[in-house]
Amino acid sequence: MKIEKLVIGCLGGLLIAFAAGGSYMHRNDGERISELESQLGALKKQEEKSDVDRRVSQQMEKIANGQQILAEERSREAIRQAEIAQAATLRSEADREKALRAQAAAEVSAEEAKNSYLMAEQQRQEADNQRRQAEHAKLVADTLSYTSLGRTLGTQSYTILLSGDKEIGNMLAYAAYLYTNNYGGDLYNPSVFQALIQAAGGRRSWAVHDSRITGIEISPKDGSMLSVGTYGEFFVNRIKGDQIRTSRLMDDKNYCFRDIYVTENGKSYAVSHTGHLVIANGSQTQIVYLENVSRPFSLEDMHDGRQLLIIGENSMALLDIATDKVISTRRLGFSVVCTSKRGNKPLLFDNHGRMHLVNGLDQVTSEKIPVPGQVSAYEYSQKDRLTAYGMADGTIWMIDGSGKAHKLVGHLSKVTKMRLYGKRLYSSSNDGKLLFWMTGDMQIKPITLFQSSSRLTDFTFSRNKDYILMGEKDGTISEYLISLPKIAQRIRQNVKRNFTQEEWEYYVGKGIPYMAVKSER
Repeated sequence: MKIEKLVIGCLGGLLIAFAAGGSYMHRNDGERISELESQLGALKKQEEKSDVDRRVSQQMEKIANGQQILAEERSREAIRQAEIAQAATLRSEADREKALRAQAAAEVSAEEAKNSYLMAEQQRQEADNQRRQAEHAKLVADTLSYTSLGRTLGTQSYTILLSGDKEIGNMLAYAAYLYTNNYGGDLYNPSVFQALIQAAGGRRSWAVHDSRITGIEISPKDGSMLSVGTYGEFFVNRIKGDQIRTSRLMDDKNYCFRDIYVTENGKSYAVSHTGHLVIANGSQTQIVYLENVSRPFSLEDMHDGRQLLIIGENSMALLDIATDKVISTRRLGFSVVCTSKRGNKPLLFDNHGRMHLVNGLDQVTSEKIPVPGQVSAYEYSQKDRLTAYGMADGTIWMIDGSGKAHKLVGHLSKVTKMRLYGKRLYSSSNDGKLLFWMTGDMQIKPITLFQSSSRLTDFTFSRNKDYILMGEKDGTISEYLISLPKIAQRIRQNVKRNFTQEEWEYYVGKGIPYMAVKSER
């Protein structure tokens, strides 16, 4: 029952719905038509838009296709470039490997070249060493040969000069100089030096004093030469050309001058055996009487030249140089026969084989003389550690730094003075000789620089050490050239021509290359 009512209800609902729908559809057909038209217009617009979109899509597709094609071409180009790059890489790798192999080969070649260079350099050095050794051996042989030739030519020159043939003698002397000097020989070798001084003829003499010259000194201030003599002569001498000009500071026979001393500023002192001291400052002179000093004969400076020790035969006095006043005097317990200096201190020698070093007037130390005989001259060089004792019999004892004594024989009578100048010793004597000794020789032999017929009493050097100036017993002052450069210059000026070929072969030798001796300047 209930089911039937339900079915009938449903069917009624459906009928009502259909009726409503039909009524509705009838009422809205016009609206539907408008709506459909509107929808149709919209569809057309949509279709048009879709057509535009389609065309755009087609265009985009074409563009995309074009881009794809371009991308493919680029891809292919990239692949091609990659292939090219890979090929280049492969070639580069091959080239690199080739370069590495070439580098390795080059390094091997370089090492080989270096080894070859080192070997060649070593061989060159060995060859150079052998060449230098050969050249040195030849030089030594040449040196020995040519220095020996120089000595031989010197001997010939000296003999020929003594015979009077100055032309050939001068030529031979200069040839001896050239061979000895150029090959490092010893120009002071007696055979050479004797010829040089003989050829130079560097001696000049002037009669200045009327009495025995007892002292000669060079003024440090102006280079003038001061001299004193036993007749009271106190002179200032200046050499001008070949002349000597003398000024007399004092000339009085009541005095007997025995020694002279000159200060750095040119003030000079002359001591007289009469017990007087004459002081000259410029042209002004004053005389100081020396009390309690008997027979003074020697002057030695002390304390860096500030004081002057005046020495008599058995007494001494000390003078202040600044005031020229005698400070004090002292009697001695011995007789003084000779004086000199050791370093900067006076050294006195007595007649009993002792010497006395004066440290001060009241400070005198004594010691035994280490050589036999009576000392008459003394010289000391602290720098070269040499001590020379000149003896009354003419012997000279030279003591070297080791204490070894060498006996030098050359003088025949009392040695009056000695001077060391480097390794060279100069000595004068009553025998009239001025001798020259090379103290470094194993066998010391003298060279006679000067021979006088009168006794040589004193000598000194010029300020430039080019000359020796000597005082003699007869009052003569002599000047002697000792500078080797000036000696060589003088000989060169004396050579007037070259050897002829015949002379060269006769005097020098046939196997010796010819050499000109005449200067073209």
